[in-house]
Amino acid sequence: MKKSLLVALLCISFLVKASHEKGGQIFSKDLGGSQFQVSIKLWVDSIGLIPSTLFYQVQSGGTTMNDTADLISNVSIGNSIQEVVYLDTISLNALATYKIMYSQCCRNAAITNVNNPSMQLFCISTTVNNNPAITNSTPEFVNSPDFFASPNDTLIHNPMAVDPDGDSLVFHWMNPLGNNYISIPLTVMPYPAGAMSFSVDSITGQINWIPSMTGKYIYAVKVEEYRNGVLLSTAMRDAQIDICVGCKTAMSSEFQFYNVNTWPMQGNYYQFQAYANTAFNFTFNGGVSSINSNALDMDLLGDATYMANPATFTATQTMSSIAGTWNWTPNATQVRNRPYLNVLVGKETNNLNQNRKKEKTILVKVNAIPTTTGNVLNEQKLVTYPNPTNHEMMIELYNAQAEYVSLDIYSSMGQRMYHQVLNQKAIEAVLINTSVWSTGNYIIHVNGQQPLSRQFTVIH
Repeated sequence: MKKSLLVALLCISFLVKASHEKGGQIFSKDLGGSQFQVSIKLWVDSIGLIPSTLFYQVQSGGTTMNDTADLISNVSIGNSIQEVVYLDTISLNALATYKIMYSQCCRNAAITNVNNPSMQLFCISTTVNNNPAITNSTPEFVNSPDFFASPNDTLIHNPMAVDPDGDSLVFHWMNPLGNNYISIPLTVMPYPAGAMSFSVDSITGQINWIPSMTGKYIYAVKVEEYRNGVLLSTAMRDAQIDICVGCKTAMSSEFQFYNVNTWPMQGNYYQFQAYANTAFNFTFNGGVSSINSNALDMDLLGDATYMANPATFTATQTMSSIAGTWNWTPNATQVRNRPYLNVLVGKETNNLNQNRKKEKTILVKVNAIPTTTGNVLNEQKLVTYPNPTNHEMMIELYNAQAEYVSLDIYSSMGQRMYHQVLNQKAIEAVLINTSVWSTGNYIIHVNGQQPLSRQFTVIH
């Protein structure tokens, strides 16, 4: 570590005042040899100070050390928001779990859903498991937050966490952290006690919310990373969103996707089927309802963008429309039960650098052989994810030969928890709510000519 000093676990005030910070997150990349690159990304309004170095802390076993990260990027992302990134390289000598933390004084006094917000600090953290035998980088959220929305309008946003190691990810909402990195009690939306109007999909991380009144709200999203059922690390994003009427009056219309809204969907996302060593491509179309001089953009972010053989996306605007073509040829090593997570982002930007976004979560399942051949191995016919889960379990069943008639889930005590008669579609997709199930092991039975079974774990 560059310079380390033993200190008490306190949130310390630095140059950038968090009343100007709209959000933040921390990502850690495993460089090998117990060295990790720390990346701290902050979103700051246009009048916030941007220092050249940033203080942060590393904690393990009750010991907390100070360090500094250097500014490497400062770009405008529209709506008077600057995205700033700080990097540092640290050495973690002990075989242990470390917490990397950043804090700042103080929260914006105008925040709606916190009592006395100016008395709370802005704090974010991530955990890192240092074990030379295991290469492990923490998941990273790659889609910038939405900072503005309108009341009574459905907000769909996916922070889109990607994991360079390909580990299983499980998502949750969490209360933002305040003084001494303790969760801040929230008084009203987005997720007040007993009124879950704000939700985070545990499989994809997609946020769904219909705000009903104006105000400035803070929220946080946590992602847990599992390998072979073992929790390796966690990461979080903290963000503030302003619900306002007429705060983007210069915008003429709202970006829409033209060829995705009629897709058959499970939980507001669609899953493509791709095959190893076979080129996969798809063209997405979108735009605005009236011709104007605004710039349109479209991109697809996610797992497939960060592979050794990354997917490519090329977009072209024609007047008030834009088309983007996605190309990817997955290789045989990228065949897996879990689909690859991606988010399609369409954006309109006017001459005041205001922008509006529209998003769609896209899943891509990479198969070893085409399902149309009818020669599918049993282990490929039944796919479940995530495992373990705490909120939802997605079950996908290849049933092109109509050989399976029903699906049951049993607890380890033999109690039937779920039953469904199958529709005998080529690919059955079933989303199971496990949020009220007890922690433990469960068994899926698919009944038919050649019965199938899978075990999965529910954790809380």
